[in-house]
Amino acid sequence: MGYQGSILTALITGYIGAKLELYFRNVMPHSMDLIFTPFVVIILSVASALLVMGPLVKGFESVAIEAIQGFLQLPFGIGGLVIGFLYPIAVLTGMHHMFIMIETSLIAGTGFNPLITVCAMYGFANAAVCLAISLRTKDTAFKTAGISATVTQLLGVSEPALFGVVLRSGMTPLCIMLCGSALGGMVLSLLAVKANSYGLAVLLSPLMYIYDSYQVLAYIAVGILVFVFSFSVTYMADKLFIFNKKSNSKVNTVI
Repeated sequence: MGYQGSILTALITGYIGAKLELYFRNVMPHSMDLIFTPFVVIILSVASALLVMGPLVKGFESVAIEAIQGFLQLPFGIGGLVIGFLYPIAVLTGMHHMFIMIETSLIAGTGFNPLITVCAMYGFANAAVCLAISLRTKDTAFKTAGISATVTQLLGVSEPALFGVVLRSGMTPLCIMLCGSALGGMVLSLLAVKANSYGLAVLLSPLMYIYDSYQVLAYIAVGILVFVFSFSVTYMADKLFIFNKKSNSKVNTVI
């Protein structure tokens, strides 16, 4: 059995190789270091990968992929709802980068990536909430920053909108964004929509579904609905604009 699709094996082997290199560079005579250290490190790393880590990690990855697929196939879209809700929180903590490893394993093992599908609604919801806040605020600087962050989010970078606008406006917009992301994930899970690649966000993300007309049309429809829902609820929630009230009070105090 080959380990070509085993992402964890590659990561762990790289970690082992890095530690071995540090060790051998300290003990290897300087005149022999350039030739023998890389050779010994590669031999030991590859041997550990093929004989030890490969069989162990390959089995773990197979179980993990089956578990994730089973979770996403839970009735009533519960799996998509939970992951769609948790993914923005993972972005807040920086742990969303771990999803790439799981997504790559899914593509290598099954040819599809249903995980990014239910996570992708975060981008639509975050952009909508950020845009609604920006249009409602009377602070010119905040409006300009918010519209710029919305465009950035639509192109795939979410941190300016999330940290610069949504979180600074209180818990209400954050909750609306989480709800929009979760509901979108649930609907996509119910519709059995799944990507066949990874890495594209919001405006470019439909390209991951063009392999089938039903997939791409369903994805675009749900994405638009999530955006409209998140934008409308945010725009109508007057109590949402806590940041603007605080900023105005600070301005008045300074004056």
